[in-house]
Amino acid sequence: MLRFAAVLTFLSFLAPTAAASQDGGPPPGTLLVAGMADDSVWLIDLPSGVRRGVIPTRIAPHEVAVTHDGASAVVTNYGDRRGPGNLLQVVDVRRGTAVREIVVDGYERIHGAAFLPGDSLLAVTSERTGEVLVLGFADGTIRRKLETGGRASHMLALGGGWIYTANILDGTVSRIDPAGEQATLAWPAGTRTEGIAATPDGGQGWTGSMEGGQVVGVDGATGAVVARVDGLQVPYRLAVTSDGGTVVVSDPEAQELVLVRRSDGSIRARVDIRAAAAEAGLGDQTSPQGFTLSPDGGWAFVSTKGIDRVAVVDLAAARVVRFLTTGAGPDGIAFTPVRVDAGAGE
Repeated sequence: MLRFAAVLTFLSFLAPTAAASQDGGPPPGTLLVAGMADDSVWLIDLPSGVRRGVIPTRIAPHEVAVTHDGASAVVTNYGDRRGPGNLLQVVDVRRGTAVREIVVDGYERIHGAAFLPGDSLLAVTSERTGEVLVLGFADGTIRRKLETGGRASHMLALGGGWIYTANILDGTVSRIDPAGEQATLAWPAGTRTEGIAATPDGGQGWTGSMEGGQVVGVDGATGAVVARVDGLQVPYRLAVTSDGGTVVVSDPEAQELVLVRRSDGSIRARVDIRAAAAEAGLGDQTSPQGFTLSPDGGWAFVSTKGIDRVAVVDLAAARVVRFLTTGAGPDGIAFTPVRVDAGAGE
């Protein structure tokens, strides 16, 4: 298989806060990056790469979800050895600040999060109980408790009116009705399935086996395996592009972003993030973790935990075009087209 060396020598590649990209670069907006190691969320302006704010969090923020209008975000405080987390912080993007907190009483290890259509309801995974909780965004109350049918349900994804979860201990993928009117379906998919992605129409869920290095696509209604992709080491996080054509996978062990053709499960390209970081003088232990895609599916913004950066990846060219500085231990990340107001956030 071809490996695409992501080598670029432009000044913007070397300088995290260089001038805005040329035409055809990343869309304008804001990246919200959760720093697990320093309990922070950085707000980074695109395409300039300038930090517009830093928000202190509670214990080990892991994931970030943004409303469909892009104006608000929530950060899940998952916890670490200091204690488990059951709290979400609500961020006003334009102001660049946390404006309130949602405490999910009686639950621990709140992790994955996504806003349901309309933005009045927020779905989060409760890893300890194997549930998806549907919360009222305005008041934080639990509106519905939805069984995932699996243990250690870590991440979730939305598609076509369904919620998908990956259930680590059972190696399964679950399809869940957000309204709770249809039974949850859980299908075997691998071993230690952690990352999850859903196709835009909700017909398929894609996950990665953290043991065995295989990416698996599952028909959410029947459980039929539609594709098995070998050749990865630790498929950690996944997303499907907005056109449904490509499954994007981060592999921290191989230090790659892998692009898979959804139609047949073949690997289209491998983005060598390690080589790009080494060329930029940032070391060779990048550990790409969480990532988010631009709305048009043309760009990926990848948290590289090993070097405290975000790698900006042109998916069409399968190359890293620059790195942006973040807080310590970046993991969860989200993009919004809304930008922080001048003078706010700092």
